[in-house]
Amino acid sequence: MYSPKEESAKRSRKDWLAWLLKRFGRQGLELPILEVEGVLKPIPGDPRYLLPKEGGDLIVKVPASATVNMEQGDTITFFIDDVECGKVTYTTPDQLICLIKPEYIGGKTEYRLWYLYTPSDYNTVESIRFLLERDYIAPNEGEPIAAAELPDEVVRAGLTQAYLDSVGHLDVTIPRSSDMLEADRIEISWVPVVAQFSRQNWAPVASKTVSQNEAAGNDKPVVQIPSSVIQQLAQGKIGIYFRYIDRTGNLGQFSEVVHLLFDLRPAPENLLGPLVYLAERDNLIDRADAQLGVAVVILGYDNVQTDDQIEVIWEGISVAPVPFSAFPMYIPISWDTLSKEGPATERKVDVSYNVLRSGSSKSSPVLPLKVDFTVAGPEPDPANPGPINDKLPVIAVKSRENPLVDNVLGEGDKGQPARAQLPNNPFNSGDILRLYWGDLRPHVVEKMIEAEGPGDIITFDIPWEFIEAGGYNEYLPVYYSTWNEVNEQESGRISVDVRILDIQGLPDVTFPDRFVPAPPNPPTPVPLINCSSRPWDGIRVNIPFDKKAMAVDDEVVIEWQAYSDTNGTILIDETYFEFSRFKLSADHEASGIAFLVPYQDRVEPIVTRGSAQFSYTLYKPSGQSGKHSTRVMISRVIGTTLCSADSLGRCDMLPAASENGAENGNI
Repeated sequence: MYSPKEESAKRSRKDWLAWLLKRFGRQGLELPILEVEGVLKPIPGDPRYLLPKEGGDLIVKVPASATVNMEQGDTITFFIDDVECGKVTYTTPDQLICLIKPEYIGGKTEYRLWYLYTPSDYNTVESIRFLLERDYIAPNEGEPIAAAELPDEVVRAGLTQAYLDSVGHLDVTIPRSSDMLEADRIEISWVPVVAQFSRQNWAPVASKTVSQNEAAGNDKPVVQIPSSVIQQLAQGKIGIYFRYIDRTGNLGQFSEVVHLLFDLRPAPENLLGPLVYLAERDNLIDRADAQLGVAVVILGYDNVQTDDQIEVIWEGISVAPVPFSAFPMYIPISWDTLSKEGPATERKVDVSYNVLRSGSSKSSPVLPLKVDFTVAGPEPDPANPGPINDKLPVIAVKSRENPLVDNVLGEGDKGQPARAQLPNNPFNSGDILRLYWGDLRPHVVEKMIEAEGPGDIITFDIPWEFIEAGGYNEYLPVYYSTWNEVNEQESGRISVDVRILDIQGLPDVTFPDRFVPAPPNPPTPVPLINCSSRPWDGIRVNIPFDKKAMAVDDEVVIEWQAYSDTNGTILIDETYFEFSRFKLSADHEASGIAFLVPYQDRVEPIVTRGSAQFSYTLYKPSGQSGKHSTRVMISRVIGTTLCSADSLGRCDMLPAASENGAENGNI
């Protein structure tokens, strides 16, 4: 029951509405707009009521101000545009509510919500339209957006534990979208580079809702990721993406990526300075060092990790990083790197190394060195450190033979110095030249350029003693070098035919029948043939087969010369004989060379005491030869007479020479 006063007021308002309707018609009268729950309300910069993308039921309600003149039995009909979506009979004001299901809302961008009031007299009145909009446009007007920005220190050195301990978080600065509004949301994703990023595996690790002040200003929003969150994230090379999500739920495009190197392991510390072993004594790298191979030695540092890489910096040049293996590490430095700042100059260089880890770098102390690649004479090919310089004139060894043939020593050169010549002089005064002969080390001749002019012939004299020491060789390598007190460069090699040298080191012969005194007396210094040796049976001689000096198919000539004195100075002319040349066979190689010197005419002319010279000459197929001689003492005295086959004494204690298989004058 209303009070009389309330009834009077209601009647007055109803009369007033009837008058308005009569005076202005239905168009002049509209009921208050619906109250709508479940929509996004206007904000600064956006006066629209918006339908959320993932919204539920809408609740629409007739405002209390519209129910002042309503009476029981009146009806309220709810509409979306022209589609009825609900009807309520008035009983109490709080019952004038309608639930609008999502299926009533299609794919349009605008909807008008309103209600129709029908009183008992059927003079219907419509409400003011409630404009509800749906936003389908993605943030940044659907366009791609640039990458986020990271702090300079993180860009430079990566995100480390030290940084998080100091700052406590990571600030990610986000470029403004072209249509940023309050309540837009920014999501950040943290993706290891080894993983493939896609919309399906988007997993935000941090987010931020844009405030009214941020939307109204010009500054870029900053998303702060706490250290506690970062500690749980994947480490390594990380791609950071973000996207905007507007207040209705529209998804913006993924941003461009910004890469972050994230490593919470302890950083490398206490890096020991590098070493270059070849420069330890003189602090210098020269051409000989470069030829041998220069390497930088890394001795160690603290907090080593297996994925560390070592980058040597040589004279400001970065050498390709090498994965850590074990200390000490040896990192070779190529000639390209050594010579990049000058392949024939002298200069100072700095050497250091960096430990690379997850994009960060830690530098070692610097090692100062000198390099000196200068040379005497023409500069060599810059592509390599030598030692051979093909720009040096070629040397030639001159012969005394007629006709003259370079680089061949003949009989006319035997026992004399050899002469080598350069056809011209490309050197400067004070340059030093060194001549090398075969394998002899050091050089055999050294010469300083003094008064020679550019067109002069340069001459070296090689003493015979060095020719002998260099040995027999059909292709003896000979070359010269230039020397400037630091670097040596070598000429091209020539081959010299040195076959005039006698074969050296031929073995001594033995006399199986030589006299051997009874112990403890030592053997005679010179082999002795006496009566007990039965010289009338011939003198047996064994020549050892020396495999170093001899070979099957070599040839041997044996000579014999007897002397009437024990010192070998008084010849017995008629005893000289040269036996026939013979070839060495496989039997000789296995058993040695056995020879029998005939008694008659060769030994018998030694009356009483004398000596003999047994010689053999070895001839190689190449033409080289060598001769070896052995002196033997011979005594034919026994008592007051000469021993013979008829003599008594100890002669029968030794076997006859013929039993040893050697024939007179034969092998």
